[in-house]
Amino acid sequence: MKAYKFPYSLDERFLKEHLGEDVFRIASELSKKDDYSEFKLAEATGKEVNETRNLLYQLHSLNLASFIKKKDNKIGWYIYYWTFHGDRVAASVLKEKMALLETLRERTLKEERSGVFLCSNGCGTLDFDRAFEFSFHCPECGEIIGQEVDGQKVDKERLQKLEDDIKSLRRHCDAEQLKKKKPAALVKLKKLLQLPPIAPL
Repeated sequence: MKAYKFPYSLDERFLKEHLGEDVFRIASELSKKDDYSEFKLAEATGKEVNETRNLLYQLHSLNLASFIKKKDNKIGWYIYYWTFHGDRVAASVLKEKMALLETLRERTLKEERSGVFLCSNGCGTLDFDRAFEFSFHCPECGEIIGQEVDGQKVDKERLQKLEDDIKSLRRHCDAEQLKKKKPAALVKLKKLLQLPPIAPL
């Protein structure tokens, strides 16, 4: 397996956004080669081995990194060698964003039906049921809350941005899948080339 290169700018943005700067730095270094020793990785990133391992486990929990362990016969310890699977970044983020989109759509639909109520002190927003429960007073500061006019517009803008991100991610995931699949013509050609030569008559 070849080391992963970051061909897609969204990979960097999403890794930083969802896992943080430290995990992104580990992923960037790890992407330089496969089967990277966690000790050498810690040294290259200037982090303690335990901290490096914790950051690697975050990547592993999202199926973005895998490891193999080998026993070092000199010291008698097991050393873990890690590989970054950057081609899975977009699919992982796509799944997360689709779940968020579903939640936002449900919330927006509920707000459109019953309205959104906002505290004038900026404590937060409540839907109609919650506002009614608190007698249209803010549960934080006690101020009377009023119906928000522009809240639905903001949510719709957020929904649109999320939908655009999802479309972009889907295109990227489709492109990654196409890279993995070999065109049928090439497969046939390879099979033909592997056939034994025809004996002369």
